[in-house]
Amino acid sequence: MSPSERAAEALAHLERFKVFSEIYAVRQFQLVLCVDAFNLAVEDTMRVLESAVEAERMNGGFNYLSCEPLIISEMRSRHTRRFDDQVGAKGEGVISTCAL
Repeated sequence: MSPSERAAEALAHLERFKVFSEIYAVRQFQLVLCVDAFNLAVEDTMRVLESAVEAERMNGGFNYLSCEPLIISEMRSRHTRRFDDQVGAKGEGVISTCAL
């Protein structure tokens, strides 16, 4: 990723993390972040997410949580889900979120 792409990605994560804190103020949950990617993209996408979470942690962004965010991944092969040929067809990962 180029520096401008990394900055845009970091900003997107920052906005998501801000929303989580607002939701948590209303209802507590355990934050679970899931990388949903094709087998070849899982490791790279996990590193991107782990880096974003670490940056947010270093800035005190998760201080409101009662426990650390959990990062998981779902490895899959192409066309295991409907519309796989339209989303992530180039092998990039998708980061999903789930609040439990």
